[in-house]
Amino acid sequence: MLSASWTRTDSTIEDHRFDYAYPADPWENLGTTPQLFGLSLLLLALGIRALARSAASRDGGLERMLTVATAASFGITGMHALVSGLIGVPSPLQFLPVQVLLSLVAFAGLIALSVRWLRVSWASSVACLLLLGVTVPGTIVVTFQIAPVVLGYQSHDTTPFSETIVAVLTAAAGVAMLVAAGIAERSRRRSAAQSRVTPQT
Repeated sequence: MLSASWTRTDSTIEDHRFDYAYPADPWENLGTTPQLFGLSLLLLALGIRALARSAASRDGGLERMLTVATAASFGITGMHALVSGLIGVPSPLQFLPVQVLLSLVAFAGLIALSVRWLRVSWASSVACLLLLGVTVPGTIVVTFQIAPVVLGYQSHDTTPFSETIVAVLTAAAGVAMLVAAGIAERSRRRSAAQSRVTPQT
């Protein structure tokens, strides 16, 4: 096994034992990597909640439910990574069915929100699609489809720079979120200005 040859002086090694995104036994904690990843997912969950304020076309229960479920799936996964890193062992959320369920909820939720927000905020819709790369299905596509095309090489496990591509997609989603917020704010100011105009008789 490849991991059997690993020593703490080695700089790189490919093995699921070092997975900071979804810590599960057997697991080797790599410094503060899981904490930073966990915090980033918690911020992402807050970003989705903020994005919903910019994109919501109506105060519908379905939209609120989709937003909360999607944000919560990222938040719970982030807490798992953060807590695992802090205590040095995988949290009770390490079990594969839990992680698969959370990732599928995030994946389906982002697609549903993207479709729902397409007509009212194209930027919010694009942001949701870009964030698909953060989910497990999206990461698999990046690792085995996009990264090999970009690099002209595919690893047996994780193609190099796959995480960089996911990071670029996430940054692009952040830009789209800012655009959505700017458009929404401009629309609110325009509506407020129009409401202050008194019709002349």
